[in-house]
Amino acid sequence: MGPLAAAQLTRTSLATSGGTTAPTVTRSEVAEWESLVGASFLIGGEAGKAVAKLAAIARPAFDPKRPAELARLQPFTAWFEMDARLAPTGQRTYAVTHPTKGVINLFLGRGADRRGKGVLLALFN
Repeated sequence: MGPLAAAQLTRTSLATSGGTTAPTVTRSEVAEWESLVGASFLIGGEAGKAVAKLAAIARPAFDPKRPAELARLQPFTAWFEMDARLAPTGQRTYAVTHPTKGVINLFLGRGADRRGKGVLLALFN
């Protein structure tokens, strides 16, 4: 399996009949988020709830030496854009809502505004 394919998969475990644990693969969290690029989310910020678009998902090159005990096999950053006047100030946890993901508490950083849009990012490490 090539590095790109490996980066798109995550490890889970499955108990075998002998009581040991065998690794399996499932669709990764990063792939699920990538499928939502362009989708609308509701972010509860200081100015109230406002709509934000998931603008992009960025992932670094796959690192086969990444420690297995970390929360995810593949880290990634989610980039959101929204009306700059309604964008949260960032650097804290906000409630982010999506119809299929439900309410997620994400720590959001505030990037530089671009083309009148407030830019927020969430790092999934």
